[in-house]
Amino acid sequence: MKKMKPPEKISLTDGKRQMRLFLFLSLLTGIGLGISFPPFPLGVVACFALVPLLLLFEFTDGYARALRYTYVAFLILQLISVYWMGGFVHGRHTMQMFGGALLILAHPFFFFVPVLGYLLIRRTFGLVYALVSLPFIWVGFEYIHSIGDLAFPWQTLGNTQSYDIVRSQFISFTGVYGLSFWIICINAIAFYLVMNISSKRWKPTSVPALVTALLIVFIHFIPFIYGSVVLSTEPAYRDSVRVGVVQPDSDPFEKWDINRRLLTDQLLGQSAQLLPDAPDIIVWPENAVTFSLMWPHNRIYRTMIQNFVDEHNIPILLGLPYTIFYDDPEDAPRSAKIIPETGDRYQSFNAAVLLHPDVEEYDFYGKIVLVPFVEKIPFGDVFEFAVKIRRTIGVGGWDVGRDTTIFSFYDNEGRIRQFGTVICYESAYPGFVRQFTNKGAEFLVVITNDSWWGRTPGPRQHLQMSVFRAIENRRAIARSANGGISAFLDPYGRILYETELFTRTQTIYEIPVYGHMTFYARYGDAFSKICLLLGVLPVVASIGERMRKRIFAFQDKYRKEEDTND
Repeated sequence: MKKMKPPEKISLTDGKRQMRLFLFLSLLTGIGLGISFPPFPLGVVACFALVPLLLLFEFTDGYARALRYTYVAFLILQLISVYWMGGFVHGRHTMQMFGGALLILAHPFFFFVPVLGYLLIRRTFGLVYALVSLPFIWVGFEYIHSIGDLAFPWQTLGNTQSYDIVRSQFISFTGVYGLSFWIICINAIAFYLVMNISSKRWKPTSVPALVTALLIVFIHFIPFIYGSVVLSTEPAYRDSVRVGVVQPDSDPFEKWDINRRLLTDQLLGQSAQLLPDAPDIIVWPENAVTFSLMWPHNRIYRTMIQNFVDEHNIPILLGLPYTIFYDDPEDAPRSAKIIPETGDRYQSFNAAVLLHPDVEEYDFYGKIVLVPFVEKIPFGDVFEFAVKIRRTIGVGGWDVGRDTTIFSFYDNEGRIRQFGTVICYESAYPGFVRQFTNKGAEFLVVITNDSWWGRTPGPRQHLQMSVFRAIENRRAIARSANGGISAFLDPYGRILYETELFTRTQTIYEIPVYGHMTFYARYGDAFSKICLLLGVLPVVASIGERMRKRIFAFQDKYRKEEDTND
């Protein structure tokens, strides 16, 4: 197999020049990917950002050097797109900063997986085979990387396209991973064009070059054509629900120490301002109530909220810590916390509760997908030291919710409404969110507290992910964020209204109810699983081919030694 190589004689000066070239190429990829993610409306850059890195691989021998520059490229991506996750702008949460720093420094290693798969195929079967396999390998990697305690789908390549509503419509079949597949296809073809022109195999005006360029244009416009047809044939909505959203803009650190009566009065006061517009339901954000209403000494505040619900005949969905006590310690799970004074066992959840008018019972949903280190120690239910940390000092102390609850309520016209609630980080997981739709949710609610991140790209990035969840499920979304950005989205991912960051406000919007079940909502990540299979097969074939060659080489060497001895 022929590879593009630097000159055979390399002086010390040439070596430094080569290193600078490789750094430049890896920086181009890192910066290109970084500025493709929100808040930058430059998603098209992602379609070509991997070209420099792929070109670099053609000049490197061995895997170690290729992986070093891969790390550099994806480290730059972290520094640009998710630097804010550590809360370094305020520096008030030690575990948050630890988790953020670990993410920035360690997450680039995960991208070694698709790169190694590509390089293995490239050096076994050749360039064309590797480029054809790359989209499948990449999507298979992204799908696997969305599962388990070390999952982090925030930087799924498809997330770069959230401003391009038209081209994103086809993900109602594939999920956001279909956009990743599309992006990698364009990168692979663009690289093939650049490599052949730069190596002078093709002239820029030659037929192969022009055909390849036209193929890039064609692939780039296919989703646009489909999306335009979908949006032009959008059905008229026959049904809707009026959702009121409260944005209290409480300081995410100080609100835990605010007088509970003042906090409750503020939330109820904002809710009262929505009443003249006759909402069907009112939504408070994640941990709007910072204390568990289940504890006996907090019953007075639960009564205040329930009285408001009863008096105005309107359900309220509120985010709060939710506690379950176990009368028999033997019934408690291993991770349950202990009250030192009494020895009682309990679990606490980052939760959402729906209070109904004139009903003492309430529905409860505990957050299932928890933020690593901040809300949950990875593998915290497996290792004894992690269990002790959770029981004693409370770091990563939230327990994992039990089920994807579907909330139901009666609207102003007496019709039963059903919806699913997603809490904060969960909205980054397409396969998780579609479970609510598959269980009958007519619309989706996202409650979150993005105030931790200040005026960084964090709140915008998080909001833009709801664009994909709306399209994948064809469900309108109401979003209540403590300090913003609260918003309403239609089933096609268009943001109908959004609030300003860090303002105390309340708003109401009539969002459409759409009952159609998309392919993705019904069947989930079928596309991604197929990509995983088709990506693994050539990798396995490459490993098998290399083993076969080594076995034959060993046999030839053995025969030659026998002939020599004879």
